[in-house]
Amino acid sequence: MGEERGQALLRRATSGAELGLGDRIRAFRGEVAAPTEVGPLLRTAFDIDVIAEGYRDFLVRWGGGSAPGEAGDDLGRQLLLHTDWLDLVRRDPHLPAEHLPEEWPAARAEELFRELAHRFGPGASRIAHEILDRWDPSGSI
Repeated sequence: MGEERGQALLRRATSGAELGLGDRIRAFRGEVAAPTEVGPLLRTAFDIDVIAEGYRDFLVRWGGGSAPGEAGDDLGRQLLLHTDWLDLVRRDPHLPAEHLPEEWPAARAEELFRELAHRFGPGASRIAHEILDRWDPSGSI
């Protein structure tokens, strides 16, 4: 489900049951009351500098034109890329862009992730297909 569609559903739904998600969803929506401002409140609640540093580290690790050395082939690169990316985005609370610094690195990091996933995809699929075709659960090849 796309993020925009998900957000629209959450705005219209009054409970997770309406979305067919039962108790698997947690959502909160609130408004900041004066004199509090949203930006400073978010910076107090979330360590925005640490989140941004995670995206910058991702860009350094993956942006040099080659994958990290521990990834030996496209399947290894694809698995490592996705592991790094998921670890990163799971730590990001995805705050509203208007409350983030101008040079927020998440968009550049996501662009790089998508580019590399597309680049490694065909080779990773081929290798996975070869491995799965040769694997015999009885132990003989």
